[in-house]
Amino acid sequence: MTTAEIITIGTEIILGQIVDTNAQYIAKSLTEKGIRILFQTSVNDNKELLKSALKIARDRVSLIVTTGGLGPTANDLTREAVSELFGIPLISDKEACIRIQKYLESHHGNMLDGYKKQALIPEGALVICNENGTATGFVLQYDNKAIVCLPGVPREMHSMLNKYLEVYDSRHKSDEGYAVMRNLHTIGISELSGEDVVRNYLKGKKQVKGMTLAHDGIVTINILAAAPKRESAAKILDKAEQDIRMKLGHAVFGVGDETLEHAVAMLLKKCNKTIAVAESCTGGLVSDKLTNIPGISDYFLEGSVAYSNRAKVDALNVPGELIKKHGAVSPGVAKAMAEGIKKRASANIGVGITGIAGPSGATTGKPVGLVYIAIAGDNFSEVKECLFKGSRVDVKIFSANTALNMIRLKLLNICQNL
Repeated sequence: MTTAEIITIGTEIILGQIVDTNAQYIAKSLTEKGIRILFQTSVNDNKELLKSALKIARDRVSLIVTTGGLGPTANDLTREAVSELFGIPLISDKEACIRIQKYLESHHGNMLDGYKKQALIPEGALVICNENGTATGFVLQYDNKAIVCLPGVPREMHSMLNKYLEVYDSRHKSDEGYAVMRNLHTIGISELSGEDVVRNYLKGKKQVKGMTLAHDGIVTINILAAAPKRESAAKILDKAEQDIRMKLGHAVFGVGDETLEHAVAMLLKKCNKTIAVAESCTGGLVSDKLTNIPGISDYFLEGSVAYSNRAKVDALNVPGELIKKHGAVSPGVAKAMAEGIKKRASANIGVGITGIAGPSGATTGKPVGLVYIAIAGDNFSEVKECLFKGSRVDVKIFSANTALNMIRLKLLNICQNL
């Protein structure tokens, strides 16, 4: 099996100024081809450091994919680093030169001297054309190793990587297997519980692997299936997903890019129900998440950020005496908020959220992270007491996701009884 290392180049990545989405895209794409990723490395915009990273990678994997360090700026270091490390001279590729000339004529009017460098590649390397920019990618074969060098601009890198993988497919079709993977998203279970389900399921199954990742109260189960043919791998993956879903039940809310708010929106549509949300400590986060879904305006009627006590009374008709007696952070106030926004918006379901996001605001018996979430309908109401850990932002996110999950579970029940 081909083993690989991904090297992302850029000072902005090292300093945490941008999120390295390129490595994620490359890793997913290579894994789907049955390529085993062993290492991911990030390196500064420094030619000597890059040469060092390339040398280490050369000695431990059979495929190196770099992204970044190719382009018209002073940080164009990759081609020189590869040339010097492997002792291969750089030559100007005629076709690349013509392509860059045409690209610049349509964007700048003429061939600028600073761009001529973009046509240089190590002698004997395979050119990867860039249809979206000037940086020329290339593949260098060296001692049964492949070094694939791509620019860092995601739009350019994506299409160029796909071009390389077409070449890879044609060369490895006979002796490489295929791997396909899928992310299964759950909420309401612990990461440990998810791991137990995956571990028990995987016993004796050599063609399937799985792992869990917890984030914001959501546990994502990554399932990977491998087989000699893509169709066989896909069937194994489908079966694994089906079996794991059976064990986890309603804890599963989505697959791949599907979010919790997407699941709620689909159920609102299926049940033909409308919703309105009154938020205090979450500051409109639930409303924000829901309104990210296209077409939600048919079902999401209103969102209110009733942050102050006065707003809770004036906008939602929460009784002032209730707040005075029990405090704004209390189950009764959450319930009154849900009922108040439901009535005001004439919605089928109302949601109320009130809590202490911190780091200040705690009182005796009411610590930071205490949140009450209520949902109310024509013939039901329920309130959930939660105690979340983490920063102010963490508490807001956990609260919003918990509220969305309460809505989801209620809608599942409603839909089943229709």
